[in-house]
Amino acid sequence: MANKEEINISKDDLMQILELTGLPISSIERLIEIKEAEKKDEEQRKKEAANPPFVQVYKGMGLKALQWLIKENQLAGEIFVFFLDNMNNNNLVMASQKLLTEEFGKGRTTIYKAITYLEKHKFINIAKVGTANAYIINPEVAFQEGHHKKKYVGFNGTILLSESENKELFKKYKHDNIKVLKDNTEENKK
Repeated sequence: MANKEEINISKDDLMQILELTGLPISSIERLIEIKEAEKKDEEQRKKEAANPPFVQVYKGMGLKALQWLIKENQLAGEIFVFFLDNMNNNNLVMASQKLLTEEFGKGRTTIYKAITYLEKHKFINIAKVGTANAYIINPEVAFQEGHHKKKYVGFNGTILLSESENKELFKKYKHDNIKVLKDNTEENKK
């Protein structure tokens, strides 16, 4: 028995309705796709409610690295834990220097040194996004999404990174899924 929101209809009846209304089949297919996507989103929300967000840290390397970090540079350790607490499921958190100085009550230079320490010791990678930075947590230390997805860097929304602002990041990674904007200066020279 169908629930109140579902209607079962034969293919012949559907074809007659389409013929009478003049709607193309693609419109109906799109409506079906939207409904299926809504159903999947609802299932995902239910899963997340049953299993709240968590951060996984590897025994051994991950925990030892975290212990070492806290011992060697307390502020860098505090910032790293702040990033872990605020990162999305793709190991990414965006924050401006101003936000970090306010959060930790330290000056911009002190925050910069701690962030540089984290990057130098491979706890994070940094991508420039205007005046803010996108901090990508090293998934070999900690990750939030399932273990099988830790090799991917994903972004919610569209974030365009320019190579000129992120030369070091582009050297470190070869991302086939990041759109690299063309250098217009070469085209302008022609």
